[in-house]
Amino acid sequence: MKKSNIYFLLVLVLLTSSCKKFLTEDPKGLITNSNFYQTDADAIAAVNGVYQAMRVDVSNGIPPIYMVEIISDDGALTGTALGERLELENVVYNSQHSYPKQVWTNAYRAIDRANNVLLYVYDSTKIKPAIIKRVRAEAKFLRAFNYFRLVQLYGDVPLMLEPADISKNNLLPARAPSKEVYNTIIEDLKEAETNLDDFYDYGNVQNGGRATKVAAKSLLGKVYLTMAGFPINDASKFQLAADKLKEIVDNKTLYNVDLNTNYANIFSAAVATKAADRERIFYSRGTAGLAAELAGFTRMKWTYVQFGYVKPSTDFINYNFTAGTTTYVPLTTGTNVAAVQTDDAISGALPIGFNFNYGGVNYNNFYMSSNGFISFINRVNTAPNISTVTDPVVGPLMDNLNGTGGVATYSTIGTAPNRVLTVEWKNWTWRAGTTASKNINFQVKLYEADGKMEMLYDQISPAVNTPATAVGIRTPTFYVSIRNTATAPAFTWVQSNSTYSASVAGFQPGQIFTIAPNPNGIFEFADPRRNVSINIANFGQIVKYNDQVNTATFNDNADDFHWIRYSDVLLMYAEALMEIGGSANMDIALAQINAIRRAHGGTIGTPAVQALPDYTYSNQADLRAKVRLERRRELLFEGHRWYDLKRWNIMVDNIKNHLASQYAKPISDYAYITPNIMFLPIPYSDMLNNPNLVQNPGY
Repeated sequence: MKKSNIYFLLVLVLLTSSCKKFLTEDPKGLITNSNFYQTDADAIAAVNGVYQAMRVDVSNGIPPIYMVEIISDDGALTGTALGERLELENVVYNSQHSYPKQVWTNAYRAIDRANNVLLYVYDSTKIKPAIIKRVRAEAKFLRAFNYFRLVQLYGDVPLMLEPADISKNNLLPARAPSKEVYNTIIEDLKEAETNLDDFYDYGNVQNGGRATKVAAKSLLGKVYLTMAGFPINDASKFQLAADKLKEIVDNKTLYNVDLNTNYANIFSAAVATKAADRERIFYSRGTAGLAAELAGFTRMKWTYVQFGYVKPSTDFINYNFTAGTTTYVPLTTGTNVAAVQTDDAISGALPIGFNFNYGGVNYNNFYMSSNGFISFINRVNTAPNISTVTDPVVGPLMDNLNGTGGVATYSTIGTAPNRVLTVEWKNWTWRAGTTASKNINFQVKLYEADGKMEMLYDQISPAVNTPATAVGIRTPTFYVSIRNTATAPAFTWVQSNSTYSASVAGFQPGQIFTIAPNPNGIFEFADPRRNVSINIANFGQIVKYNDQVNTATFNDNADDFHWIRYSDVLLMYAEALMEIGGSANMDIALAQINAIRRAHGGTIGTPAVQALPDYTYSNQADLRAKVRLERRRELLFEGHRWYDLKRWNIMVDNIKNHLASQYAKPISDYAYITPNIMFLPIPYSDMLNNPNLVQNPGY
């Protein structure tokens, strides 16, 4: 029986169409002969059809993006726990999984359309030579882009360089070796690089988002860098990558690219803000308000915010918070702080007894307030409501308390590096502005060894008149506090960028809250990139693409999606130079990283965020770790992490550790994760219909 109606490549022929507007299809029927290409507009419409085939990547579930986020260590499953998403999260998908098939099919659809352009848009007396050159260069770029995705995800793949055509007997191709696929990608990109325009202004509606010379150079540099890593392992490509990326860095004015000094603006949906951004190199443009069939918008906000296919992994939590009970042990010795034993008082500098790292900054002094908090900088006391204090504060019971007749004490015990500071408010009045009966004892403990903090309580009698009590911490970039409405063990930790929660009514006997730095935490506390990527008030959300312009809808958004941007170029350039080695190369690599840290981590916002300090490095291994960490921070949730883990050949251990940490299970539970996971399965339906295909190991 003939299989031409089954095998997907024939379907691609039937779907091939052209379009009259950029990224807008206008079906013409089958493109089967060159007679169709009569005008410049016809040629442009044909290549627009290739872009149109790729719009599904950002407008219809975006499997090429969120799929690699879920199976990486950056993201974790959220939303409705359906079978296929659970399979992705646990890395147990098989060849019948729909997401790998979608990626495979969509990529070959775009490739087939590009092949049609390259076959039929050739020498013509009816189409301007400049149009032919540009259209063919775009088709080459887009074919290379899609083959690059396929060869990274699947390894050896069928290499189709002509349209699928039953008359040419090319509907059942075998898998070509990865090196052959890469060689084709390089040839395509070199031609594209030669013939594409340098760049397009964002305001150029017909051309903004098209492939450009700088996009071809960037992608070629990425291809070389990828070939230098696993599984090709051709170290000679590091120098080719560095040379190609340097052409962009040295000529950034020519190509109209540069770092954006406001990280949040890179992901803004506002047209004026997008127009001023020079980070974008190759991107899918989002234009809200278009009819659905035009597919001119993106659905990033729907995917990450509304539906929430994927959430940040626990690696992006700065602190872990737990609540429980213990035996409250009052201080019996220590240093008395008489100045605080009154109403609305704060002490002078008191010694911690060791350097305590809080929010990424080391402190050796603290200041004690009668109103239930310690600060790490000298500040005035605030009463009755300190819910918007912006200083670095640890507050076990922040309210308009009264210490008259009570005892304020602190004590540091132990030996380095395991010393502990205890600060106690004993016989304190938890009643605003009065000297009523003493009804609360409470403490803060600071631990030298791991930066842990504990808040402990001995509630003697019920609190009275507590309209604004807050329990929490203030780091340089956000507030974390507990929320409850009655005496409980049931407390909820809440993050905010503007204020503490103030709804604490009481504590059970021996209540203890533990706040411990996350040992796997990725971001520095002063790094505003975290706040742009993650909703700190609702940690289960990724908000990098949260369209703030079209707030009423999740389905029609103006967010652009960056496939390649200038920060990625700098980080790839740094990685290539670092791997080549030598002090001169590594110094240049370090400069690229620090440029990103200065531009994206500088003083912004209210209150001002401290600038990120420049990195130094001690050796190549140290610099390698810093390059990789900055890629993870800078490009978070932009679809890069899975490919990076594979290129660095660290995927298997990272995914095992990620899953064990994410779900608090022994790492032995994930022994089934082997190097096979670094290649996706060839879709079962294609294996069934094409006897020339061979499946990847493990599927």
